Amino acid sequence: MHDGTSKSMLIAALLALGALQPTRAAVTTVTATPASRSVPIARATSVAVVWNVTRVITGASGGTTVFSSGGTFRAGSTDGPILGTNARGLSQTKPPAPLTVLSFRESVLVPAQVVFRAHELGAGRLFYLRTFDDGTAAAGGAVELKITGGAGGSFGVERLALTFEGGSVIDVVEPGADLRAEARLTFSGSGLLRAVWEVAEPGDAVENAAFRPLAIVRRYVAGRRSPSLKSPALPVHLGGMYRVRLRLVAPTPGFTPPELRYFVRAAAPFRPAVMAPLGPRAGTTLDKSTRFAWSPVPGTRAYRLQILEPTDSTRAVTGAIVDAERRELVLSEITRAHLAPGERYVWRVQAIDASGRVIAESPPRELVVAPEGSAPRPAADGRR
Repeated sequence: MHDGTSKSMLIAALLALGALQPTRAAVTTVTATPASRSVPIARATSVAVVWNVTRVITGASGGTTVFSSGGTFRAGSTDGPILGTNARGLSQTKPPAPLTVLSFRESVLVPAQVVFRAHELGAGRLFYLRTFDDGTAAAGGAVELKITGGAGGSFGVERLALTFEGGSVIDVVEPGADLRAEARLTFSGSGLLRAVWEVAEPGDAVENAAFRPLAIVRRYVAGRRSPSLKSPALPVHLGGMYRVRLRLVAPTPGFTPPELRYFVRAAAPFRPAVMAPLGPRAGTTLDKSTRFAWSPVPGTRAYRLQILEPTDSTRAVTGAIVDAERRELVLSEITRAHLAPGERYVWRVQAIDASGRVIAESPPRELVVAPEGSAPRPAADGRR
């Protein structure tokens, strides 16, 4: 009785275990055909892919739909930086079977900017990945996309012509002129052009010119196009001979790139305008009542009165500065204290603009400092 009961219980347990065995469905492998493909660096490319997805079912039948929600582009490897995504989903349903292979056909557009970004990161290839899922398990696959120079052979530069914007190859300009160079290039193949606009300024030896960079150029080109590249405004602040060039970093040219030369005329020395003094007249004796006056000058921020050594017009003994609204001035006692009684000096007044530049000045006039103890003279109208 005991043995019979035990056998019955064992059989019942085995039957229950068989009845409770779960369904096991799993996507096990994903392969892509072709596994590798070349893409040009300079343009978008459409790539046809067939995804072969293997799904295994154990136990009773279960869900039969396999799907992929989208694809991903990665740089360098399947774990590299994400470059972009493809939001198109793929889905397929088949009757349940212990082993099923599902084929998904896809034509995916590889954007030019995705290839460009991979190249910028230093990667010579990128990968397009998809993950397929059946709701129970998932697996992924990838297509390798090798970056090439593009159709038409290896990427190279065949010709470089340099001119100024007007078409000349040498120019003479005035200081401050707006001058720019223009380059026209012819390429073979497609790829990323890297170049630098450079200039050598006056004073550099021709054989060992110290070129300095003006602007960096990065541009994708395709086929035998002849793009035009314009330089930034060229320097014209110093008089003399300049040299300008477009130095090609990649691709490396098989010829010596040309240079342009331009000459900037030396700026004429600035000469202040002549302003009219109104008084005092030449030879006046300076005392505490002497009044200096002048005519206004447009654009003036301040006026400067200078008392100079009679034998050296560059050496100021004393003076004063007043704002642009003033037209006359009487020297203070402190200012006059710098002058020796009975000595001769010359004076002038200067108009100064907002940048501190002297834009006008009066011709120098002599004056004599009153001797010590002399009485001030009545103010005379000497404004002429």
